[in-house]
Amino acid sequence: MNGQTVRLVISWLLVTVLLGYGVVQTLITAAKLFQ
Repeated sequence: MNGQTVRLVISWLLVTVLLGYGVVQTLITAAKLFQ
């Protein structure tokens, strides 16, 4: 792996984590609302 590939992988990981976090927060909020 060269430096560019590593940077690409890291950026994709960050995007995935942020999206996952947003989805989890939305689910938690929805669960609280529907209880």
